[in-house]
Amino acid sequence: MLDIFDGNSKVYKKVVHEALDIVVEHFMEVGSNLEYDEIYGCVFPLHKQDEEDRENQGLAFLKKLHREIFDKFSHEFSPLKEYVLYHILLFVHEGSEGTFLLSDTIQKSLKKRETSSSLDEDELNVLNSIETPKDLIGVCFEDLDFLDVEEIFDIYKTDPEIVTDFLHVDLEYYTDLLPDDILTEYNQIQEYLNPEEKSTKQDADVKAITETIKSKNDFYKKVDYLISMFKHYIEHKKGHILFNNKMGQANEKQVQVVFGMMANLVLQESGIVISPEVDTGRGTVDFQLSKGADFQALIELKLGNHGRFKDGLTYQLPTYLLTEQVDYGFFVLVCYTQEIYEEVESLYHKADELSQKYNRKIKFERIDASGTLDTASKIRTEKDMGFN
Repeated sequence: MLDIFDGNSKVYKKVVHEALDIVVEHFMEVGSNLEYDEIYGCVFPLHKQDEEDRENQGLAFLKKLHREIFDKFSHEFSPLKEYVLYHILLFVHEGSEGTFLLSDTIQKSLKKRETSSSLDEDELNVLNSIETPKDLIGVCFEDLDFLDVEEIFDIYKTDPEIVTDFLHVDLEYYTDLLPDDILTEYNQIQEYLNPEEKSTKQDADVKAITETIKSKNDFYKKVDYLISMFKHYIEHKKGHILFNNKMGQANEKQVQVVFGMMANLVLQESGIVISPEVDTGRGTVDFQLSKGADFQALIELKLGNHGRFKDGLTYQLPTYLLTEQVDYGFFVLVCYTQEIYEEVESLYHKADELSQKYNRKIKFERIDASGTLDTASKIRTEKDMGFN
């Protein structure tokens, strides 16, 4: 079996692997009647499809993967195996137009085992929810970083520390998915980033962050810096791929988790405490930032596809500020389309009005997570630079 279910029961692992076996066996049977490049080759990364002797190597890899699924040993689930298995599941699902069903296979597997004592309720619910190979994708993969290695490497070339410290992705783990020339470039970057240079840069960053906060204005500047950094990395450093990619759009909770991670990195050693999901008594505010009792700020984060996001700025955030007796609040809107991004420009003025009305410092920021900003070589106007 593949080592992909750390912490789950043996019965759960066996039932899922029996379903995987059925799908991969079907894929192998269909492909055996066609040329290698028509089916088998399509589930490999492009650079693997161009290798010499790719047919023999690829077929051997597929047979080995299939064997590892149904045998009783625990086998490493490498990034290349992840990539290939993902595309096999997707191929069978799409090729059958959703008619390749696994419900009977799952139920038969459960019936031949004593499930009442071997499976907990959550595991049983997951198994009963599996109907198609596409459902297996959600069960077998904790994340889909292996699909975004190209985008992650582009970020790494510009700012390696965002990939390692913020995204927590180790590209060394994904070297099998890198073409030879990209792997060479990656190794050159690794050589360039020697420990002395990294230490110098980190020391400078820490020094900038840990300047003493002596006044409310100093505190406000730190909060403003956090929001501006979040906006910058989402819009200009390809951070949008975390939220808006081929697998769909992140929900509000997922965006909040990423923001919380970045907040902890940006404000580390500043003395500012970051508290997520604080119950105000009138609802839960997304983040409360504080340094002692005198310096506090609230941050409310919404998505542009939320039907009532304007109420978040007009009513929700001011209510939290008044309830908590905090005088500084930031409303951040993540926009998945440029249409919404352009539409909400008036909210900057609305925030100013609310500040005067409630005698609080209320600010608004919009973030373009559409991923549609042009590359620098295509820009012809100042507006297209995206820094307005």
